[in-house]
Amino acid sequence: MRRLESDVPPRDTLAVYQTIKEELCGMEVEDVFEWFDPEPLGSASIGQVHRARLRGGKEVAVKVQYNEVGSLFRYDMKAIRKFCEVLAPENVISLNALEQQNAMELDYCSEASNLKEVHRNMERHGFTPSEVRVPLPIDGLSTKRMLVMELLPGPKLSDGVRAYFAKWAKENGTSLEELEAKSRIKIEEEGIPARYNGPSANQIEWVKKYSSFRNKFVNSGVALYNTTVGKIRGVEKLPYRQNDVLLNLPQLVDVLMRVHGRQLLQDGCFNTDPHGGNFLLLPDGKIGLIDYGATKHLSRNERLSACLIFAALHRNDENFLYELCVSGGYKSKHGRKDVLMKLMKFAYDTYGNDLMKGKNVQQFMDELKAADPYEEASDNLVMASFMSIRLRSLALGMNHPVRCSDWWGPMAEEILINEGLPYESWDRDLLNKYRPELNMQKYKFG
Repeated sequence: MRRLESDVPPRDTLAVYQTIKEELCGMEVEDVFEWFDPEPLGSASIGQVHRARLRGGKEVAVKVQYNEVGSLFRYDMKAIRKFCEVLAPENVISLNALEQQNAMELDYCSEASNLKEVHRNMERHGFTPSEVRVPLPIDGLSTKRMLVMELLPGPKLSDGVRAYFAKWAKENGTSLEELEAKSRIKIEEEGIPARYNGPSANQIEWVKKYSSFRNKFVNSGVALYNTTVGKIRGVEKLPYRQNDVLLNLPQLVDVLMRVHGRQLLQDGCFNTDPHGGNFLLLPDGKIGLIDYGATKHLSRNERLSACLIFAALHRNDENFLYELCVSGGYKSKHGRKDVLMKLMKFAYDTYGNDLMKGKNVQQFMDELKAADPYEEASDNLVMASFMSIRLRSLALGMNHPVRCSDWWGPMAEEILINEGLPYESWDRDLLNKYRPELNMQKYKFG
């Protein structure tokens, strides 16, 4: 499925040029761009992105939407819905939320606005350009089917990480494919670990600094030899040592988790689809945040509910989490708290083996449905759950399994205090007072 993120076979360049002409009210590509690369940087299901240079010299990325996307999207969603209604009714609630959210992706004007908002939010939270960058759209060149924005250097995060592991594998006498096969077998046999237990970000940074210092020391000796003994004897110069490329994966995961925690819990404006193709691995380990078409905006009450969920998960507060869900409209056949707790942990926090107990997703969900089938629930925070699941998958692909509440629980409690509504102050009356307007979905399992 990784190919669908940005490696879908691209469309003909002439079709792209025609769309640009239509979006620019008849202007030709060369009227706006000094240079336009016919080979796309990436191509996904609804459009493709090209590198270009504006008149004036600014390097940009040009995102162009395919003409027939709207009708294909509606047809595909109708087919998927019929399948889910018959064979997987538990997924209908997610499908409804995804359909509404993905429909917004078809308007690039909305994405341009989202990029500006996220850029402001990241600056407000103190995320410096040394950690993350968000490309700004170019004013006057964003339309419903075309988006022109700043060009950020670097590969997709998923490609950069795979290239790093491929290099490491080669240096250690194996291959990326063998590493992946071994990891897959280990997960199938042992399950997904609950948390990462490898070297910390600080430890890896220390190794990087030590390696850099060591190479500088060795290279000073090489330089002295080459300019004295080597020059006098006329022998071939000694090569200089290059710094090892050591990717600090724990640091990258930490930045991603903090960024999305702030987006969800403090801003109520977040990327619902944070897969590896929606980030760039920039020079020196920075992360580029791109593709904000699938951006969800929460009301204040929805945001407060999300804060309460992650604070309760972090505290393992089963009783409060049950009260929160019931006040939010959740109903099940038997009202079992233990089943609801497992559902909430899976949806928002973890799919580590301490929760899944060796089961795959379908087996896990089938067991919970058999124990206490849910009958009604709201879809207000479905996209928050989807974001959590996508981030967990991305982190796992970086060999760094995460539990979201480790980052977002303490952050949520801090935000609740700043809102004047600390976690300990919440009771049934307060839950009802700040309950969001609910979008209820009913279930019927055969």
